[in-house]
Amino acid sequence: MTSPTSDPPLNQEVFGPYLVYERLGVGGMATVHRAKERGIEGFERIVALKRLLPHLAEDASFVKSFVREAKLASMLQHANIVQLYELGRVGTVYFISMEYIDGRDVRRILRQARKVSGPPNINVTLALLIQLCDALEYAHSRVDEHGEPLGLVHRDVSPSNLLVTKSGHLKVIDFGIAKAQSQQLRTQTGRVKGKLAYMAPEAISGKDLDSRSDIFSAGVIAHELLTARPLFASKNEYQTLINVQRSDILPPSAFNQAVPPELDAIVLKALARDPDDRYHHAAEMRDDLHGVRIRYNLSATNREVQTWSEWAFALEAPGGNFSGPAVTDSLAGVSRSPLKTPLPLRPPTESTPAS
Repeated sequence: MTSPTSDPPLNQEVFGPYLVYERLGVGGMATVHRAKERGIEGFERIVALKRLLPHLAEDASFVKSFVREAKLASMLQHANIVQLYELGRVGTVYFISMEYIDGRDVRRILRQARKVSGPPNINVTLALLIQLCDALEYAHSRVDEHGEPLGLVHRDVSPSNLLVTKSGHLKVIDFGIAKAQSQQLRTQTGRVKGKLAYMAPEAISGKDLDSRSDIFSAGVIAHELLTARPLFASKNEYQTLINVQRSDILPPSAFNQAVPPELDAIVLKALARDPDDRYHHAAEMRDDLHGVRIRYNLSATNREVQTWSEWAFALEAPGGNFSGPAVTDSLAGVSRSPLKTPLPLRPPTESTPAS
């Protein structure tokens, strides 16, 4: 084991108690690196180290909001939410260390589905969405020591903030921190590119947000997983905003015949532009998703997610062809995935009893 006082190799950065390795991502707020935390008696663990960009540390109001929201997020301990370990500062640089996830984000899964594999099997998408709803319901319903609701809203439920481990487990990152970011971004342009397509209409219009805003975002992700195509995203940001607020929303089954009507209804309810017409609680959406799983006798477990992911990412896109999925059978209701699900889905009958 490496002693905390040992000199690191020349190509490694030392940041407080951390040895910093490769960069995992960068955004308008922070950089994220894989890092090793070193403590007393040879204690070590691999973490994801998020460090605020230098110019933000000079914004006192942003730092105050960031610290407050990070403290709230650190109270969340759920199997489908990435755990925050520490909020701190080294010199003038504020940082958060959190659980390191060895896997892919849903953004990569959607890209692979669009360009190569076609949409995941219905049970794979159900497994991911049920886990997402579990995480949202847990966070939305948290209360303080006096029993008062914390009022936590993620505000940035988007594919880049959903990680899927190699074993098929979904993890939500940056819960609560997006509030500090969104406040700071109001005076900037170009910082939320790629996020607009997943924002609820009320978020775009600057209205107050609640849990139903996160549910709308989950609905966008559900639609895209089921269809392997963008729902609102456009090359033009203005057009993306217009799409979120006004464009017609076709049911997923219009693009993927495997989607049953009950699942269409769930997605369209989550995507209602009036928050009063949406699910009011993520648990309601989760229970309806479970209802589809039960009605069609589907196994929606992490194992199915793992198997499909391994298959999909083993495929290669044909040279020069990035206009659409190379495997399009699943769009026509016939899947070439290794997970054999009858398509289009039909509920079990008396002659084919559910097990």
